[in-house]
Amino acid sequence: MPSPGFDDFEQRLVRALGATVGGGQLTRALGYPSQDAFRKAHQRGRLPVDTFELDGRRGRFATATDIAAWLWKQKHTMANDLPLHGGAP
Repeated sequence: MPSPGFDDFEQRLVRALGATVGGGQLTRALGYPSQDAFRKAHQRGRLPVDTFELDGRRGRFATATDIAAWLWKQKHTMANDLPLHGGAP
């Protein structure tokens, strides 16, 4: 079960990106520096979310809800790895 606040985060992301995300928007949302980097990650099977094709459209697409879940997990995994008090580890 997602943490408190996830539903609001997910809804805001869907409103901002739309239900289906593709192209440069998908590349940026997943943190890739370029479409070429995204394409190479797809070819290597290294994309962090499921992607799919749409009939009559070029490129790969993902749902905003999948992106939201991945981003939320990344944020909270990283937050748990940080020391409680600032400074270098």
